Order: sequence, then structure tokens, then C-alpha cells
Amino acid sequence: MKVEVEVDTVLFDMDGTLIDSTPALNATWVEFANQYNLDIDYVLHYSHGHRTVENLKRYIPSLEGEKLAQEVIRFESRILEIAEDNLRRAKETGNPEGTIVSMPGARDLLAQINAGRAENPSRRVGWAIVTSATSAYAQKAFKASDTAVPPQVFVTSDVCSKGKPDPEPYLKGAELSHADISQCLVVEDAPPGALSGKRAGAKVLGLRTTHDGQRMWDQGSDWVVSDLSQVQARWEGDKLILIIDSESKPQ
Repeated sequence: MKVEVEVDTVLFDMDGTLIDSTPALNATWVEFANQYNLDIDYVLHYSHGHRTVENLKRYIPSLEGEKLAQEVIRFESRILEIAEDNLRRAKETGNPEGTIVSMPGARDLLAQINAGRAENPSRRVGWAIVTSATSAYAQKAFKASDTAVPPQVFVTSDVCSKGKPDPEPYLKGAELSHADISQCLVVEDAPPGALSGKRAGAKVLGLRTTHDGQRMWDQGSDWVVSDLSQVQARWEGDKLILIIDSESKPQ
């Protein structure tokens, strides 16, 4: 079912939506699970889409104050370290497995949106990133993926007092983009992020890159696709149009 949606701005989640750092992220969780005696299967199933600080507080309640802050930094730094090790190995072997890469369709879709500014510099940018990661991690991870030049608006966990599923992150993204949240499209791969977008008042496109489609529908997604290869963008004057090849909502 193809639908066309006119939007002010597209607010993208980052990990699992635009980029994929899953191997390095999971390897980091395994290290922390071994150190803190965590149920790794449970953690991997429920942690995605939440801020690192909230995950560590939830799964390791003994962490508090300065120690918690230190472990957040160590956790996200370790993801980058593992990804960088995998990248060095990839250059030697030609196998990119384990590196931080673009998600399917992400490069093409962002190029289509960015083309509008190239044609007419007076047009708005048209997209932003709203991530649960810290700025220190998010900026480096997005750059490592070589998906696109980072957007002007890049909302990270550092600038929000509450994380997803609270609406604050996406409301902040719309505010910094000078856009009406009701005219924004949130693109998410995680149930907490989809719920955050709906609570903020945006339309939500759910991806099945990390969770099954039913979980994304259950959190109020307006449309669901397998990945961004099923989404295209075009400009009509100052209008940004998204063409979404959505699956049908279960009855």
C-alpha cells in the first residue's frame, strides 16, 4: 500500500534506523553482562531504544552518581572501540562484518531529501536526527557509517532531561528544526521511540529492522515498512513529499 505524506521535517532515530552498530553494541553488552552478571538475552531484548544511562540504571541498580556516569561513557566508548577494531580487520580481509554501516535505503533516502537544498538553498533542510545516544558517541558513530553529512539538528540524550518513550526528545527535534511537530514524520525502529513520537504528536513510520511489525503497530505507528528502501522522497516546490510503501495494518 503506497501512501504519499507531506511533511515539514523527517525526524529520524539513528541506531537501527539510519545506521547499524548492532554487532559492536551487542558485544559491549556481553562484556557488561559478564562483568555484572546480567541475563544477556533479556537485556538485548529490552534495551534497544532507551538511553544508555537508563539501561544501566535499570539493569545494574548498584550504579549511582559518578560511577554511573563513568560507566555510561565507558559503555559507549567501548562500542566505538569494538567497531574500530572490526573496521581495521575489515580493511585487511575485505569483510565489513561488525563495522558501523548504513541501514538499507538510508543513503538513498537522505540523498533525495538533501537534493532539495542543492536545487534551492532557501529550502529547509528537511531532516534531523533524534537519538537516545550521547553526543560523544552519536556524532562519531554516524560519521563512521558514512551515511550522509550530519544534519544541522542532531538531538542527543545530553540535551534531554527525559528519554524515549517520553515525548521530550522528538518535541526538542521539532523545536530545533523550527517545525510543527504535528507536521513531522518520526522514523523509528524501536517501540519506545515510536511511542515517544506518538506522544509528541507526530506521525510515525515504524521499521521492522530490529523488532517485528506487530510491536511497532502496537505502539501507534501510522505505517510500517521493512526498512528505508521502501521509502522515497521528492520535493514539489517547498513541499517535501515522502512516498511510503507500507504493509497493511493487521486487523
